[in-house]
Amino acid sequence: MKNLFLVLIISLILVSCTDSNKSKSAASVIYTSGGRTSEVLVVISKGLWKSALGDSIRESLEQVPGWLARNEPEYIVTQIPKNAFGSIYQKQRNILFITKAEVSNAKIQFKRNMYAKPQTVVTIKGNSTQQLINAFDVYKTKIKKSFHNNEVTRIAGAYKGLEVKTITDELDKKFGFHMIVPKGFYVANDKADFIWLRRPTADVEEGIFIYTRPYTDTSNFSMQSMIDFRNDITKRHVPGPVENSYMKVSNMFPPMYSITEFKGTYASQLRSLWDVQGYAMGGPFISYTFVDEAANRLITIDGYIKAPKKEKRDLLLHIEAIFHSFAYTTITESNNYK
Repeated sequence: MKNLFLVLIISLILVSCTDSNKSKSAASVIYTSGGRTSEVLVVISKGLWKSALGDSIRESLEQVPGWLARNEPEYIVTQIPKNAFGSIYQKQRNILFITKAEVSNAKIQFKRNMYAKPQTVVTIKGNSTQQLINAFDVYKTKIKKSFHNNEVTRIAGAYKGLEVKTITDELDKKFGFHMIVPKGFYVANDKADFIWLRRPTADVEEGIFIYTRPYTDTSNFSMQSMIDFRNDITKRHVPGPVENSYMKVSNMFPPMYSITEFKGTYASQLRSLWDVQGYAMGGPFISYTFVDEAANRLITIDGYIKAPKKEKRDLLLHIEAIFHSFAYTTITESNNYK
C-alpha cells in the first residue's frame, strides 16, 4: 500500500497556475468575484461528499488554527453538486471541483480568474474515491495556501484606494520601504528603529509594529530569538492600560513558527497570541522577519488584533493584506538607514 501511495505522488500531474482569461475559451467578460471572506465552494457529488473523501476535505478546510483562541474554522465550506453549478456560483471567489473521471492517474489543476476575478479554481480528477482522497491529501496544503493568497490579494486590491499617504511617506523616510496602510490608521509611537500604527474602533483594534535590528547570523531567525526580541520591543514601547503593564507574547498557547518566504525573500513567520502583563487582555498576531541585505539588517513587520468577543480570522487577513503591499523605496542618499 505504501509503495502504491508513493507511485501516486510521483504520477500526479500538476498543471501550472494559469490565468484563464488569456485562453481562447474564456468568457469575454470577467465578473467581480463574490462570496463570504474565507469561504470555499466545493463542487462534488452528494455521494462523494458523504464518503471518507468528504470527511477528509471538511477536516482539512474546517480545521481550527492553533493561533486563534476562538473556535473559528480556517475556511467556511459550502457544498453543491455539479448540476447546480450555474452562473451565480461561478462568481464564487474560491472553488474546489472534485470529480470522478476515466483517468489512469489523478490530475489536479490550479487556475486563476476562470469565471470571475480575483478567483482561484482547483480541480481534482480521479478514477476512484481512494485515488481522490490520496490526491487531496498530497495537495491540501497547497490548495489552502492558494485560497488564502487569493483572499489576501482581494483585500489588498481594495486597500489601494484607501491609502494614508502621510504614513506611506513616513515609512519611506524612516525605513526605506513602504506599505499601503488604509484609512483609520495613525502613528501611535515612533522611535529610532520602531513604529507602531493603530486603527482602533469601538470594538476592534488593528495594530502594526515595524522594527529593525542589525543582522548577525541565522540564529536571529530562531523562534525564541523572535519571541525574545518582540517582548523586548513591546515592553519598552507598547504599554498596557494600567501602570507597569505591557504587551507580551502569551505563554498560555504554543506559538506556530515556520520558515517561509516574504515577497520572494527567505523569512520566518511567527503566529501566536499576545497578552498583557498585569492585565486581562489579549488576541492573535502574525509577524514576518527577513533580511534587508543592502542594509545588513533584519526587518520585522508584525500585526495584531484586539477584538473581545468577536471573530478574528478575517481581521488577520486585513493585516496580511497590508503586509502584501510591502515594497522597498528606490534607494537614495536621504534614506535614514544608509
